[in-house]
Amino acid sequence: MKAAVLRKWIPAVLAPAVVVAVVAGVSISATAQVKLEPKTPQQLVEMIAESSVTDFSGEARATLDLGIPQIPSLGDSGLMPPPGAEPLSDPSAAPATGTQTDTELLKVLSSLSGTHEARIYADGPEKSRIQVMDGMGEENFIRNGSTLWKYDSEENTAVHSTLPEHSGEKPARNAAVPTSPGEMADKFLQTMGQDTEITVQDSTRVAGRDAYTLELVPRSGDSLIAKVSIGVDAATGAPLEVVVDAVGQQEPAITTGFTSFTPEAPDAEVFEFTPPEGASVSEYDFPQQSLGLHNGSKETTEHTKNAMMPEENIVGSGWESIVVLPAKDVPEDLSGDGLLGQLATPVEGGKLLHTSLLNVLITPDGRMILGSVSAARLQAAANE
Repeated sequence: MKAAVLRKWIPAVLAPAVVVAVVAGVSISATAQVKLEPKTPQQLVEMIAESSVTDFSGEARATLDLGIPQIPSLGDSGLMPPPGAEPLSDPSAAPATGTQTDTELLKVLSSLSGTHEARIYADGPEKSRIQVMDGMGEENFIRNGSTLWKYDSEENTAVHSTLPEHSGEKPARNAAVPTSPGEMADKFLQTMGQDTEITVQDSTRVAGRDAYTLELVPRSGDSLIAKVSIGVDAATGAPLEVVVDAVGQQEPAITTGFTSFTPEAPDAEVFEFTPPEGASVSEYDFPQQSLGLHNGSKETTEHTKNAMMPEENIVGSGWESIVVLPAKDVPEDLSGDGLLGQLATPVEGGKLLHTSLLNVLITPDGRMILGSVSAARLQAAANE
């Protein structure tokens, strides 16, 4: 299994999930209250489910504070920097002496902190664009019908792909729209069950629009998630913001939402793209299983779900979902003396990597057990 194992499984683990949404906004303001027609939690959940906003544009910001351990750079003598050396400010610039897995892990971990800004545009299910603005560079992800482009302004590189035709098939809800607070809200709402306390708080303003605030509080002594607050546009029912609070952490672990939002179709030219002169252009054959497309049938949806999260790897449900990866599926660099091994702390039953919203336990027999639950819950799952 490649280093992408973390990207594949972390969303499954956070089953309320979160990791690296590059969109979002300012935190919901308790002082910016407005008067709206009262709604019950059920009415607000139904309002979100019935929202049909597919044409919109807006600026967004994501702030992540997951308590990631200090990340070492990859120095000449191995993973740790030579004595007296300064850590790399850009993990992606790590020397080639580190393994590819470690370099990928550095990129993943470094993206799970700080603030990320983006502009997002969508015109129906087949036209979307997200412009990620971090540092001096900008990355663009564009879909215009069956044409896909990814452009990195800093590297001046472009990747082109063409989606195959799917006669009669429709994209899953939000599948063709750039990652948004709506996608994130969907994940949490799908996690809800009898173990969730749901309330509607005072109305507020989000991205300059009147909004309701839906709060989800896990009834669980093991969940690392203390509370999820969803800002819902009063006019359209579209989720505008998601704020995730972690147990024992004063500041939100994740604040992701729009800072401006316009529920109207953007200009068509926004979705047109021609690589700049001198850009390095490559072609990429888009894997069929990665398209996220289905015909909406229960069977197809279930097949897609199981392909991403095999039931035999899932322990528990809802807020207490845990993923157990057998040793054969864990890259040796992650389970051995690689970067993850250095960041992890020895505990009973293995090594533990702790963040405010995710714990990862590496057992002596090479298994990786991870979830948004306490270390004790992971240790119990390891012994089951």
